[in-house]
Amino acid sequence: MNRREFLTVPAPAGRRRDVGPAARDGDGAQTPRLTHARRSETGLGRYTGAWTYAQAAHLLRRAMVGPRDVEIRAAIDDGMEATVASLLAPFEPDLTGISDWAGQDARIRGPRDTASQEYRDYQAQVQLRRELLGRWQLRTIATSPASIQERLVLMWSNHFTSELQVVNMAELMYWQNRRIRQHALGNLKEFTRAITKDMAMLIYLDGLKNFKSGTRSNINENYSRELMELFSMGVTDWDGNANYTETDVVEGARALSGYVPTPSAQGADYVGLESAFLESRWDNGTKTYLGRTGAWKADDVIDIIFSERADQVAKFACEKIYRALVYDVPDRVVIAEMAAALRNGNWEIRPVVEQLLLSEHFYDVTNIGALDKSPVDYLLGMIRGLALGSVPDFDLTVSTRFSRDLSGRLTTLGQRVFDPPNVKGWPGGRTWISTSTLPPRQKFALDVVDAKIVGANRVTLYTFDVNAYARGVSDYEDAEVIVDELSRHLLNTTPSIKERATLLATLLNGSPVYEWPRLDQTQRTDRVKLFLKALVQLAKFQLM
Repeated sequence: MNRREFLTVPAPAGRRRDVGPAARDGDGAQTPRLTHARRSETGLGRYTGAWTYAQAAHLLRRAMVGPRDVEIRAAIDDGMEATVASLLAPFEPDLTGISDWAGQDARIRGPRDTASQEYRDYQAQVQLRRELLGRWQLRTIATSPASIQERLVLMWSNHFTSELQVVNMAELMYWQNRRIRQHALGNLKEFTRAITKDMAMLIYLDGLKNFKSGTRSNINENYSRELMELFSMGVTDWDGNANYTETDVVEGARALSGYVPTPSAQGADYVGLESAFLESRWDNGTKTYLGRTGAWKADDVIDIIFSERADQVAKFACEKIYRALVYDVPDRVVIAEMAAALRNGNWEIRPVVEQLLLSEHFYDVTNIGALDKSPVDYLLGMIRGLALGSVPDFDLTVSTRFSRDLSGRLTTLGQRVFDPPNVKGWPGGRTWISTSTLPPRQKFALDVVDAKIVGANRVTLYTFDVNAYARGVSDYEDAEVIVDELSRHLLNTTPSIKERATLLATLLNGSPVYEWPRLDQTQRTDRVKLFLKALVQLAKFQLM
């Protein structure tokens, strides 16, 4: 695959495909955008094929960020079922660096004297906590055990979207992040109910401004619209029929009214982490919503959505899960199976994810190595997968321009955690890689291998023990083993014959293969670096 093809290739052609609205390519021409494709005949039946490094690596790459070679080998030994069960186990993130304010009521107003030093200190603290929250999330992903938890946190955060720059208070965004983590494998209906009342969401989509008090009506439709369009069912069903009307948006907004911040024991300048329902601010009139009439409240809205639009809700959610774990052009045959399981399982998410990860479709050859790495997968995948040290952002006791290096790189590449571009979240897929993002991605990898990234006092950042990594292969005295085993860890699929020959020639640097054992350690280290730099420039390194 050449570079131009890599940056422009469409989704694999299937036997049947639906084409969505036209999208402009890099030359301004209009090209059809696939909305879904049937790429294989496999379904959700239990996978019974070979369980080798390829399948174990595929599972871990999709379920987590940056699996290490030792973890993949352990998954082979443990077997598919045990590995999936282990991946589904939750864990508690380390709060070191944010523990003094995470889980505490948020101070939303500083000193009244905006010219005072106290006010400037307050504003600096708000900004620092916002910065630390993002760095904490990156550290949590990069230091997590082998678990699907953080992968799902990323996915659901891009589904129930909020923006830190709008919410502003890190305490409230942390609490929402905690809520998402708790519900990530839980009950979708209760998840949606909890997010609807979440303080960060109420701020982000103007839920706190949605009220009726006496004769004063200030009904705000923002959350009502996004709840249906982006968070539950989508604008239309699979047949193109509208899932809701503008009347439903208005009536839903009336039902969703009445939520306010809870008071804090710390005083009027603070708000509690949970919202409260204040009946005097609720529109208590009769509403007709999705065909049902009554004096509905927020809980009723969720109940009605999951009752009257059950099929659409299940398919909408399962498509998000499919896109995150399998492929970014959904297979509706498989998604329909997933959706049926979600509905029949009373909206429990875990059984659906488990069935998918154990399915023949998940391990179908068309789905292995077919996803573009997001910036988080690319950068944090290297950090975790290669056991890089001295990652500047992870020391939350320090805040300098160097301690924001990783955060800045992710911003440049288009994925600053907690700050998606808008309420629709990151589109993902092929949008992650372009002629503007590919060079800095590759440069990071090359600079890591060459130890070129430095911080204060010229201290090396993102340290990489090349020797320790290379010596992890089964036979360090065999150059071909080094090429094969490091390639299978770092690349999404087996290198082609030509790619392997090039990688081997790069490692040997003109020497015959039998001379590798005669090289001293310095020569070996230099050649492994050459090999790794050649490998990370392959198009396959951008995929997972």
